[in-house]
Amino acid sequence: MKKLIYILLTLSIFYGCQEDKEVGFDITIPQENISFQPTAGGAIMRYRLPADPDILSIRVRYQDAFGKEILRTGSYACDSLFLVGFNEARQGVLASITLCNRNNVESAPLEIAFDTKDSGPVAFFEQLEVKPSWNGFMLTYDVPQNANGMAHVFYIGKDPKTQEPDTLLINSFQITAGADTLAFPLEQSAATNTVVIRTEDFRGYMVKQQVWENIEAYNTALLSPSKFDFLDPEGLAIEDAEAKLSKSYLFDGDTKGETSFGTDKNTYGTYLAGPDCFGKPLFILDLQEDKLISEVRLYSMLYTKKSFPSAPSAWDPNPGKYGYVWAGRIFNKLPCNVTIYASNNKDDENSWKELGHFEQYRELVNNLRWCSKCPLLNTVDELNSLEEIKAAKPQYISIPFAATGSSYRFIKVVINDTFGLFSGWAGDINASQYVTFHEFEVYTKKD
Repeated sequence: MKKLIYILLTLSIFYGCQEDKEVGFDITIPQENISFQPTAGGAIMRYRLPADPDILSIRVRYQDAFGKEILRTGSYACDSLFLVGFNEARQGVLASITLCNRNNVESAPLEIAFDTKDSGPVAFFEQLEVKPSWNGFMLTYDVPQNANGMAHVFYIGKDPKTQEPDTLLINSFQITAGADTLAFPLEQSAATNTVVIRTEDFRGYMVKQQVWENIEAYNTALLSPSKFDFLDPEGLAIEDAEAKLSKSYLFDGDTKGETSFGTDKNTYGTYLAGPDCFGKPLFILDLQEDKLISEVRLYSMLYTKKSFPSAPSAWDPNPGKYGYVWAGRIFNKLPCNVTIYASNNKDDENSWKELGHFEQYRELVNNLRWCSKCPLLNTVDELNSLEEIKAAKPQYISIPFAATGSSYRFIKVVINDTFGLFSGWAGDINASQYVTFHEFEVYTKKD
């Protein structure tokens, strides 16, 4: 009899468990407690859980763009879930929402649908343009808010090892919201390029690819000084054959300071302009015809010259013709703020357009200045032979210009300021606003 009672009791418990398992628990989430906001690559589901201590979490099940089952779980700790896994915008994506209690038992499902927007890897292409650029191409794009992913940029070139045509990766970068422009100069020069762009999501899925053919490359070259004329409307350039000062030193091809090597303190072998140079046209170059201008460079001499005359003083009352200019220093006459303008009518002030600008803080620590290896700054940079000069790298300001397709005949150089004294010193001994640099180069679209 006892055995029969135990058997009946066991069957009763088992049946009760089976019944519970089938029924679950009867709390469900009202549909009005759920809302969706479409966003890039998915949707944000906002929810409000019932105030019941037995409820532990909320679960959402749906299929992503690849048909994969996705489970997202939320709790009282937050009020929203990001439903991910989509590329192109979709409408009416079906989802099943359940509540889960502390025994891991789920409620009856609420069937619902939501919409999505294009993901970052798709939206990236919507306002993407591939345009000609200097020695390559450039991308301009504007990505909507909350978009993300990865973009990979390729071009059709030659494999460096096999010399066979191949798709070569240039760069990979993260897709972020907002507008941007990226330029890609190429090592392999070509008149036109084929550009391939692929995008992927952060789950590693390749999303989209697009190809642009026959993108013109604005290949550049140094413009020979024989192709332009030097104009000095303010008469600022100092011409002194005895002191070896002349505008001609700007265009002689010496980018390091060989022409200054071995000179005494009263001869220089370089360019000097002044006084009162700041904010005026230092000089204008007439290119003789309209040209696409890609870049200009201003070079400083390296530490090839060992001395400059001091300012007149009780100890040296006659320091030479230019002692009052140099005052024993060159670095505070080197530009730290430069603006380049261009025009097709030099006599029309309203026609000048700013092409580019360079600026460093005038009291910047010496080793961070673009001209940190100029004379008299750091003795470890001294160059003591022509061999050392030839082996050294030049130092220069590069001012690149956007490849807009606009051509200009005239270039105007304006120096707004020069560097101050050694870092940490106060004052400015270049009160008369003299300017020096050693070489000037113009780069244009190759003919």
